[in-house]
Amino acid sequence: MRIYIIIIAFFIYEIANAQKVWSFNDCLTYARENNLQVLASKLNEQSQEANYKIAKNQKLPDFIGNVGNDFTSGPISKQTIDLKELKINSRYNYTQGYQNSLALQSSVILYNNGNLKKTEEKNSLLLKQYQYTTEKIKNDISLQLVGNYLTVLLNKELKIVEKNSLNTYEQQYDRNLKLYNAGSIPLSTLYESKANLANAKKSYENSIIEVDRSLMVLAMLLQKDYRGFQIEDVKISDNINSPLINVPDVVQYAFQNQPEIKSAELGIEAAKKDIDIAKTALYPTITGGYKASTSYQNFFDRSSKSLSEQWYDNHIQMLSVGVKVPIFNKGISKLQIEQSKIKQYVEENKLEQEKLTLKQNIETSYFDVNSSFQTFLSAMEAVDSNRISYEFAEKSFAAGKINVYDLNIARNNYFSAQSQMLQAKYSYLFKLKILDFYTGTPLNITSDEDLSGNQSKNQNLSPQQILSEKIESEEMTQNSSETVSSQENTNSVFNSNTQKDKSNESDYNEKKVTANSEVENIKKSTNIPASEQTTGKTVTNSFENIKENPSSGIKDDVVPANPQNMPAPETKVSDAKPASKSVDDEKAKREALIMERRAKLMKGSQNDTISNDAQREALIKERRAKLSKGL
Repeated sequence: MRIYIIIIAFFIYEIANAQKVWSFNDCLTYARENNLQVLASKLNEQSQEANYKIAKNQKLPDFIGNVGNDFTSGPISKQTIDLKELKINSRYNYTQGYQNSLALQSSVILYNNGNLKKTEEKNSLLLKQYQYTTEKIKNDISLQLVGNYLTVLLNKELKIVEKNSLNTYEQQYDRNLKLYNAGSIPLSTLYESKANLANAKKSYENSIIEVDRSLMVLAMLLQKDYRGFQIEDVKISDNINSPLINVPDVVQYAFQNQPEIKSAELGIEAAKKDIDIAKTALYPTITGGYKASTSYQNFFDRSSKSLSEQWYDNHIQMLSVGVKVPIFNKGISKLQIEQSKIKQYVEENKLEQEKLTLKQNIETSYFDVNSSFQTFLSAMEAVDSNRISYEFAEKSFAAGKINVYDLNIARNNYFSAQSQMLQAKYSYLFKLKILDFYTGTPLNITSDEDLSGNQSKNQNLSPQQILSEKIESEEMTQNSSETVSSQENTNSVFNSNTQKDKSNESDYNEKKVTANSEVENIKKSTNIPASEQTTGKTVTNSFENIKENPSSGIKDDVVPANPQNMPAPETKVSDAKPASKSVDDEKAKREALIMERRAKLMKGSQNDTISNDAQREALIKERRAKLSKGL
């Protein structure tokens, strides 16, 4: 029963751990404590701590106990001296014997020119050096973790951009499908939309893969299973200012606090201790000792004393003092001193290298922060410019001024600019985190982080969410404009798409005014009479109705016509057809007109070669007149 409880508890723990959403602080704490490199460094640190304790205990006296037991059996030579003949006589006797000895002894070093103390101090320095090495490994892992965590956040935002792009191409394909069924566009335009939609789907799937890949890399850094691994979504503000940092102050602070510098400084101190230790070999060593021992011998002689009596009678004590004076050891001691001095030079050179590397890293980080900031500003400006260009392209496309290919180019440029802006923002944030690390700022990534210290008006919205809200606002404005009079439609059709989110900054409002003035110039350049503007401008509302009601198809009261493979201006039947016409007759005429136009489009009509605006507008007027007479 107990085994089952343990198994169940284990599975519960694994499930809870898999469902955990990791914040940056969670990842940072876990990596600094459980990474294998950190654990290996901690083991080296513990080993050096043991060496330090050994060196510290060398000053204490030792204490040794000896016990010996010998058993003898066999012939023993016994020699006698004959004084008369002046010779030695030998005689062998077979004997058996047992011998026992007990001894306790202790020794201590009384003087060796401070060798023991200097060795202890050296090992203490090495222990601190290992501790700084462990801290350096933790810092490296922390910086690597920041990069991987920000990469996941970047890929998630890029996925949103690709999703918005996919939604846009889906809407375009649905709209072109209905226009093709209505006979307003050729088959090539429909397949162009289908190809764009396929590419958008591919890009979106790739963005999902990149998110999963970056999560896998982050999980591997934490040595966790990447399946089911998720991190906290952090919203990074776009309100960014360049930091004011004095590089020499940062360098000086880093020299005093970075673990690699402190470790190199301790290496120099340890090398100096090696020199002092090597010099102690030139001085004598004085040792002291004490020994107490006793023994017992029994040759199976009945006349011998008992064990306890012999232990008492044979008891001896010895106190000793010894001096070991080095006279000649082949010059090894002097060579060891020179070798220790060379090691000190090596450690000093290592310190200079560490300082130079650290200074270069700080200056490089500062340069990267400034350059990344300028890149981000350029990317933001590119987003604004491409957004305005995309909005103009949508309006021009709705007005029949450009074809679908130009619209796709403007759309792709806009979404590409968004992606580049996000990459520039997160690149800047990563480099700023590195520079902040050298200034002693703790590494942290929190939600709604404001890089400039000021709260952004849209800090809770990503650029993609702002764009989505703007598109929804434009659609609502366009749908509501259908109920306005024809003259109002004329004035509002180009301005409806320029309605902006109220949270945009004042500089964007200036761009909006400039955009509106350019739109008015486009309107004037079309040379459409005022009597014709009403019908020509309501085409945008027709597209929005199709987008809002994709299942309804083309409405019966709209007759599309497009000489340049453009969306056709709609003619509202409620204003043009006689009251006596039946619905069936209208549908029959409409279908016949659609078939005729589709045949012309498939064969390649003369309308495809029209490039002059005046000719195109004249053809539009002619077709409108025919449609009005036919209905």
